[in-house]
Amino acid sequence: MESAVQRWNEIHDARAQQMDAAYARLGRTSADFWERRAGGFHRSTRATVANDPFYLRLCNIVTPQMSVLDVGAGTGRFTVALAPLAKHITAIEPSAAMLNYLRQDVSERGLPNISCVQTSWQEAPDDLRADIVICSHVLYPIRDIVPFLAKLNAATLQGCYLYLFATHLDAQLNPLWLHFHSEERHPPQGYIHLLDVLYEMCIYANVEIVKLPTSLRYPSLDVAVQELLERLILPDDEQTRTELRRLLLGRLVVRDGMLVMPDQEVVCAIVWWQP
Repeated sequence: MESAVQRWNEIHDARAQQMDAAYARLGRTSADFWERRAGGFHRSTRATVANDPFYLRLCNIVTPQMSVLDVGAGTGRFTVALAPLAKHITAIEPSAAMLNYLRQDVSERGLPNISCVQTSWQEAPDDLRADIVICSHVLYPIRDIVPFLAKLNAATLQGCYLYLFATHLDAQLNPLWLHFHSEERHPPQGYIHLLDVLYEMCIYANVEIVKLPTSLRYPSLDVAVQELLERLILPDDEQTRTELRRLLLGRLVVRDGMLVMPDQEVVCAIVWWQP
């Protein structure tokens, strides 16, 4: 019988191979993916964090006496938002470009209780500990999942909270991927696959299903084209730009002054446990 870890790896490998092939056609790799996407990610997430169910859930948990560890903090949407509620937050993030946005926001808002550490979680110090450990949308590219989760669990003093998609954003973009790549895009792992792995690790987690608006929001068609060229792993040439623009004109709609995909709602899961 196939184990949960084997299933996790199969899904991971199918997606990774597809993406690697797409990057190879461009003569690139995915190594600097987040360096190129940091600006767009920062713009699309910081404006929506106040109403994000993950943040609202943590608001009811984090107290001024608690330390928080944000693993894969990105540009710091949850780090910055939770800082006024916590004693101290340590943000772990390997991307220098992402951390630059986080540090800029920390400086602008005058938040003295945030520490930033540029490293992957796998290479982070083993003695890191915090009352609350959070990890939002980080696990999808992690193949060696059991040590990653075990390290999260070991770092947790009171509660570990993970955030994953149930319906991934790529589902909204699959028609565009299919148009340009002539094949369906392989989806990443979802929260249900994580639950199976945790169960095999004898970690019996709780789950809350939440719904939120899509983060695929663009202030202009030019911004949408630029960011989706990267997300869809497409060549940045005039022919591709023209074709993508044409397709987006027929798909994007205006809501609250932003261009968005018509499928607004995204389903996610908050997965948590106590050590």
